[in-house]
Amino acid sequence: MRAYRAAWGRCLNRVQSILRRLQAPVVEEVTTKVTRAYVDVLPGLPYPELPVIALHGANSSLVGDIASRLEHGEAAPQNGTRDSTHSAAPASLQVHLDPAECGSVMNMMKGIVTGFVDRAPSVKRKPTASLANFDINLLRVWHAAQEERPGLVVFLHDFEKFDVHVVQDVFYICSMHVPQLPLVFILLMASPPVPSFLHSAYARSTLALLRIHPVVASSGVAMVKEVLTKTLFDPDFDPYIVLGPSMLEYITDFVMRHSASPDVLLAYMKHFTHPLSLLALDHHITHVLTSETLTASPELRPLVEALQVRLLTATSGEAQARSRPTTPTSPRRLNFVSRGAKTTTGSAHDLLECVSDARLEFHRHARRMRVAYRIATIAERVALGDSQGNSGRSAEGGGRLDNLEALSAVLRGRASSQVRYVCMAVKKLPIPKLRTLLQQLHAFLWELDSSEVKRDEEEARVFIVAKLNQLPPESEDPEAGDDQLPVPQTPVVKQLATDLSDWLQTYIEERLVRLDEQTLWDIWYTGNTPFPSELINPAPRPTVVAALLHPYDFAHAHAELVRATTDASAPGNESTVHMGEGPPHEPELWELPDTSIAFRRYVEAGRMVNVYDWFESFAVVLETQRKKIRKRAKRAEQPPLRANGKHTAQKGRARSRSNSRAGMEVDQDQDMNDDDEEEDDDMDEEEEERWKVEVQARFIRALHELDYMGFVKHTGRKPDHVIRTIYDVPD
Repeated sequence: MRAYRAAWGRCLNRVQSILRRLQAPVVEEVTTKVTRAYVDVLPGLPYPELPVIALHGANSSLVGDIASRLEHGEAAPQNGTRDSTHSAAPASLQVHLDPAECGSVMNMMKGIVTGFVDRAPSVKRKPTASLANFDINLLRVWHAAQEERPGLVVFLHDFEKFDVHVVQDVFYICSMHVPQLPLVFILLMASPPVPSFLHSAYARSTLALLRIHPVVASSGVAMVKEVLTKTLFDPDFDPYIVLGPSMLEYITDFVMRHSASPDVLLAYMKHFTHPLSLLALDHHITHVLTSETLTASPELRPLVEALQVRLLTATSGEAQARSRPTTPTSPRRLNFVSRGAKTTTGSAHDLLECVSDARLEFHRHARRMRVAYRIATIAERVALGDSQGNSGRSAEGGGRLDNLEALSAVLRGRASSQVRYVCMAVKKLPIPKLRTLLQQLHAFLWELDSSEVKRDEEEARVFIVAKLNQLPPESEDPEAGDDQLPVPQTPVVKQLATDLSDWLQTYIEERLVRLDEQTLWDIWYTGNTPFPSELINPAPRPTVVAALLHPYDFAHAHAELVRATTDASAPGNESTVHMGEGPPHEPELWELPDTSIAFRRYVEAGRMVNVYDWFESFAVVLETQRKKIRKRAKRAEQPPLRANGKHTAQKGRARSRSNSRAGMEVDQDQDMNDDDEEEDDDMDEEEEERWKVEVQARFIRALHELDYMGFVKHTGRKPDHVIRTIYDVPD
């Protein structure tokens, strides 16, 4: 868990910083409108309007940033300077309301009034002399007693789910007390700005009381693309775990179909279920996993054996790759780490050194791939134009490299056709665009933050600078005519463009390699592991049906999970409870729980189930269960058999009670045959009555559980019948 938290924390901090940068303009706009809601007022209005900010497409991160800015009361002016008109605004008080707590006008007004008044009561109010807690006059008096007169901001979450009539009355009440009561409503809406939900759902008389400021938050495909490219394909950021193409394809498809993106936390959780993911972090290897720990701990023995097998496989694969003749047309390059004699020694210290070397080699190839991808996108943008205006200019059968769908193709090594197409377009660039391309490439390589990446790309930067110096002066660049015809290339420019194109193609194709060909790649790379979509879109109904049909399988899985959690938290604890394992064979019907027995009989019935017949079939199974349990109890009470088939003698009171049976010689085979025969247990009248009541109670409990889970529908025509709600039950 320590390695998982470190890896996910690094990725989460990066994503949050990107989101804050993308959402900074929206946060600034909303806070400015709130703090100046009663300053920038249109003069000459017949009555004051209630400020309302309709925020479309806001997520929890954006709402948290806005609330934090309003709480601290910092609202910078647009031009970055501060004068007498842009003084520091006092902190605004906030109230967050949900549709569930605003079912009536009284409840909504109570939430608004008490949300502000009960926050920090300055004067102790007498219950007999104070106003009602839903009266807005109480809020007005409380606000007038404050020294700083803070702004009052009300957040309405999931605004489309509020009752329209309730919100209309609340808006009318609040509009009668402005501007003496500086209320500002922020409506968090999931609907698009056009068509407007406010104008379609609310009456014109209500809209006339409001001063609406629509604000659209950055969301959707563009935001997800920016987050993925800045997290997984940014040369200045090196994540501990790299998501594979299968997960990126699922995220892309999910974003195209829905309004939000899936939680990448699930992908990290899925990856760290792999045992080798314990070695994902380098500092985790050096500080926690030492050679002494690997040698002395028996729990880590499977991890050591798995490492030895993986390194041995990588060594044999490297030998085969070296012995195999290579051709220029080979589509994939093998990138193995040379281990030498360290791989074959098998000691714990050598294993850790091999893992550390493999980690450095993997991250080096990942950084080279990110740099090559960014250079390819720069060349594509200059040579083919922006993707918004020239989305069709790409290789046949391929897509643009800067599209969201192309990220998985880059990781699979299938972007060579588009790379060749871009390099072919670079050959035909005129001198102005060629100069622009070289300048952008030089700026990108020069502005890299990582000193290690800069050192690795020193040769590329020298080549770009040399080509820039070979360009003719900018004053000699030909000007395009009015007809916008392409400018013909001079021999010097044509040679420069050809050299740059050939260098770009070689440079990019050498670095856009598959990461799953590195040694021990699955420690730091998810590869083709699918996204755990079952955690996002679960199937509760089939799962419940399967659990009712096979309860011991689910109980065994739960017991294994609890046992693994207990062993992880307490490695020295060897005592675990094996309650959920169940029998090794397929359990018979009488061995199942009561609810599963009732459900099995429910499945065998028709569309309408007679409750009495259902009870009778249930009682038959319970009668068999009672007999089987009594037989097991009798066999447990019998003394063990000697080698000659006779029972051993018992001492004391137990011997006197079973004297008649102890003297009998019972053949073992005959005893087993007797177990299979039916026996009639004599019960007196009182025991039989108690048993019948118990059967009825157990049936009622099982029926109520099935009714609670939605498998039973009652009908008014036949009180003694119920209707089935499912029919497609697996065998």
